[in-house]
Amino acid sequence: MAEAKERNLTPPIPSDMQSMLKRCENLEKEVRSLKLNLAFMNRKDSEQTKQIEELQKQNEELTEEKERLLEEIERIIPKTSRM
Repeated sequence: MAEAKERNLTPPIPSDMQSMLKRCENLEKEVRSLKLNLAFMNRKDSEQTKQIEELQKQNEELTEEKERLLEEIERIIPKTSRM
């Protein structure tokens, strides 16, 4: 009997409040999903940034090697033309 009195003391939640609570729950789930997606995209972006930096470094090294080889060719050509 005490349980019945307790149930009567708590007012029922109106249907519009229930629908608002349900909407809030759905929005919270969507926010969690978006946060996970953002974390994944940030990780992918970080990996791609590392790859870009590595490729830029390789490009610089190859450019330096090219310049060195061109200098070597220019040094060798005059010697061969004298012979």
